[in-house]
Amino acid sequence: MRRAVTESAVWWVLLMALNTVLIREVTALEMVVGAAAALLGAVGARTVRRASGASFGGPAHLALSLWVWPGALLADTLRLARAVLRPRRFRGGFRVIELPAGTGPAWACALLSATPGLYVVHVDPDSGRSGPRRLTVHAVTDEVGSLERALVSGGRR
Repeated sequence: MRRAVTESAVWWVLLMALNTVLIREVTALEMVVGAAAALLGAVGARTVRRASGASFGGPAHLALSLWVWPGALLADTLRLARAVLRPRRFRGGFRVIELPAGTGPAWACALLSATPGLYVVHVDPDSGRSGPRRLTVHAVTDEVGSLERALVSGGRR
């Protein structure tokens, strides 16, 4: 019960913060309506998460990945711009990435897909039980970026 309340409270705080940022004028009425909507959203988010069986996953390589992500975002944006300007020089496509044990696929997929150079199209549900979790990704180029390197090998080349 305590865990459910804590998770719902975290969702409520996040949704209230988002509401406060997005409203034009912070008034008592807006805050009351926002609080009620955030409560519904928090209960719904927890319900959907439990029904889907999703979890945050392990924290392996999380700190390094978060540290590398802004640079990867910039590098992928430049790489994408070059690919648009000179399309024949780049060969993108699908490939498989193997996440080491202890790396949460949910947050890893979110970070990878939040860059313009790569997005996750499939997580192999049969992988990860006895070995690495396999992700199928589509990348703009065949270069391995710093974020992918941080996730797969902890930044080692």
